[in-house]
Amino acid sequence: MTRKNKNIAIIGGGHNSLVSAAYLAKAGFNVELYESRSEVGGMASTKELIDGYRVPGVAHLLHQTDSKIHKSLNLNKHGLAFAASGLKTISINPKGNALIFDDDSVTGDDITMKEQAEYKEFRQAMKKLAGFFKKSYQTAPPRLGSDETKDMTRLMSLGWNLRSMGKKSMRQMLKYIAVNIHDILNEFTDHEHMKGSIALDALLGNRLGPRTNNSAITFLHQLTGDLNGVQGSYAIPEGGMSSYSNALQKAAESAGVKIHTNSPVKQIDLNEENKINGLILESGEKVNADIVVSGIDPRSTFMCLVGPKNLESHYVHKVNNIRMRGNTSKLHLALSGLPKFKGVEPEDLGHRIINAPSMKYLELAHDHTKYGECSDQLPMEIIIPSIHDKTLAPKGHHVLSAVVNNTAYELKEGWDQSNAVVLENCLNQLEEMAPGIKGLIVHAELLSPKDIEDEYGITGGQWHHGELTFDQFLMLRPIPKMAQYKTPIESLYLCGAGSHPGGGLMGLAGRNAANEIISKES
Repeated sequence: MTRKNKNIAIIGGGHNSLVSAAYLAKAGFNVELYESRSEVGGMASTKELIDGYRVPGVAHLLHQTDSKIHKSLNLNKHGLAFAASGLKTISINPKGNALIFDDDSVTGDDITMKEQAEYKEFRQAMKKLAGFFKKSYQTAPPRLGSDETKDMTRLMSLGWNLRSMGKKSMRQMLKYIAVNIHDILNEFTDHEHMKGSIALDALLGNRLGPRTNNSAITFLHQLTGDLNGVQGSYAIPEGGMSSYSNALQKAAESAGVKIHTNSPVKQIDLNEENKINGLILESGEKVNADIVVSGIDPRSTFMCLVGPKNLESHYVHKVNNIRMRGNTSKLHLALSGLPKFKGVEPEDLGHRIINAPSMKYLELAHDHTKYGECSDQLPMEIIIPSIHDKTLAPKGHHVLSAVVNNTAYELKEGWDQSNAVVLENCLNQLEEMAPGIKGLIVHAELLSPKDIEDEYGITGGQWHHGELTFDQFLMLRPIPKMAQYKTPIESLYLCGAGSHPGGGLMGLAGRNAANEIISKES
């Protein structure tokens, strides 16, 4: 059977699914995509908060994106433009002093020339180490214990990537790979505010504190993107986050993909030999397919759509043990005016604002998470996208979007009881940072990890479809025998963030999965 005669059904309309669909259609397969919601994009979408105010659903910054995918799919041609790019990071603290991070430079908060040099040295060292992961992310990882030529070649490629970094960087990689960001930062500088600001990037979206091992991996992971050719850069899409997903949708449709929204999948249809028949939708409609590709999280794929009875017991055990503990909420505010943050100049309000005054602050917030509690001092990443994009709010009004870390999925008192309390804590904290902001609030919403699970169908509200830790990374992600996107079910593949290389808006899991399918199913 040729590619033109093979039908592929893709489950989910997130960015990885859209990327995978586009590459598969370009390769000549007949591709149809099924999304349960009314629009594609998943967490990378825009929603109406209240009439006239639109906010990013969950993801609110383009970051970690892969420039090769952007070019290959001609996303600029399909409408992707930036309202702002090359955003600085403004880190505030209770004293009102702000640190301003602009790529490899840092200023503010009485920073010294010595500390500026320390930051530059740290940043350049980490970028080089992140380059190793970036190269490793471009293809499927090798299978453990395999003696096949392809796997041996991939393993040798990993070794060569490490060796070609140079002796100093190779030693740093071997030293840092399984340790924590706290110890690494202490080697480079004594500036507490700077260390807290940097450490936050390792923790956002993750169930980690600065002293938690694996936080070096998550820090390097978020440095692998090269938006507009700048490593670790941030941007705000023009027209909201949906414009990014819409560009991917147009790229997929131009390649021949047929996209079905409002089409939730009930189960993956298997024949008596446990091979793919296609899909069964919630409506009862049967979809015939030779290949099924799942862009949703691995646990939902196997426990809900495949069903434990169709898997060997050791796979059921391993899939159930994938850690998927959401730890991050999303705060949305509709504002009647522009807030003023302590220590932040008016011209800097449109940049990325964070509060992480020290690593101790971050560790204390994590301590609450361990015990199913929420601190009243929560690390945040804040943007006001309406400064750059006037279509998001009425004239003179604004919307604020904040990622709120250390808000555990499993709270002792449950989110039904805790949502209003955590929301009020967030607003009180914002009032400390931006006096008078509470008086500007037209409407406020807090999406807890439980809300994110319910609205976007992600187990545990886990942003990465599975925690990014040393034992759920590279050839171990999501579990060892599924790290190459192929599953124990013949012609069923994974393409979501729960697969290698993990979460973020890279699209690499989708592209890599497509390449594996093209090589195996042609």
